[in-house]
Amino acid sequence: MAQITGTFSATGASAQITGSRVTIQLDFAGTATVQIQSQMPNGAWILVDTKTADYHGVFEPATTPIRLNCSAYTNAVDYALTS
Repeated sequence: MAQITGTFSATGASAQITGSRVTIQLDFAGTATVQIQSQMPNGAWILVDTKTADYHGVFEPATTPIRLNCSAYTNAVDYALTS
């Protein structure tokens, strides 16, 4: 099991994680926008979904790298990606 955890305290991206099943957890302290992104074979990151409130879900990327990208920030967002 691999896990990436952290806190967005500004805009920016998390480290990427790969797994056949990835659990995503987001805990918003206030207002922010966090994108779930998937990496294309050419290296570009594309939008999968956008979250603006607490979230817990499972992403099944079939070994495609995913990451979180905080694109708008007002308050901290704690996150965890677990494969």
